[in-house]
Amino acid sequence: MKRFSKLELGDKSPGRKSPPPHGEPLRSAEYFAGEGLRFWLAGDFEPALRNYCRALEQNSIFFPAWLGQVLMLIELGEYREAVLWADKALEMFPEHPELLAAKAIACARDGKMDKAIAYSDNSIAMNNAAPLVWLARAEVLLNRKNHIFESCISKAVALAANDGLIVRLWAGRLLNQNGNFPAALKYLQSAIEHLPKSALAWYELGFCQAALGRPQAAASLRQCVKLRPHWIAAEDALRKCETKGFWSRLLGK
Repeated sequence: MKRFSKLELGDKSPGRKSPPPHGEPLRSAEYFAGEGLRFWLAGDFEPALRNYCRALEQNSIFFPAWLGQVLMLIELGEYREAVLWADKALEMFPEHPELLAAKAIACARDGKMDKAIAYSDNSIAMNNAAPLVWLARAEVLLNRKNHIFESCISKAVALAANDGLIVRLWAGRLLNQNGNFPAALKYLQSAIEHLPKSALAWYELGFCQAALGRPQAAASLRQCVKLRPHWIAAEDALRKCETKGFWSRLLGK
């Protein structure tokens, strides 16, 4: 069964909250969306998705939960489901360009570049600037030798206010994917200063430092594994980093 079939739309009545399971205190949509963000910062996308779904159970017109749900489906590689749920959200929130931007990201990662460009164009044409719109544009341009890529990231960071640290982390991840590790390092170091408990931020920083041959890479990845034990991707990256460091020291001697 695909993940999207397990998602809940919640009660269609504005603000209507479903009763909690026996013995569990009633939590708000804002609480569950906050938990979704917390799990995303840990790089743990399955529970992040579940929490955004629970937010929608509490309030079916809570936009951050709709957007968070779509973005977590993208993180989990469920690109077609992400597009389907973005379309459901657009029925309720047609004025939000972030949903078109999310569709652009999903299509880009699914290799459907014509659709990705079209959705990105439409999100920009709405003239309702949001950081995600420009992050999506950068991702659409990710695999192209296009100087506009970095200017899109700069626009996203400039537009960010309360979400500035999240946008910097996202920008660092995109620059890592693009292979521009010096630029990624700047954004990731800025993010980690204020998100010291984010395993995802430490993972991306360690990856970037390792690519640049920085000796701090192993320490960053150790901090990641400390914050989120048994994360296979982080443990594998740390193992490779330590092995490389061992042979470098041995050959140096």
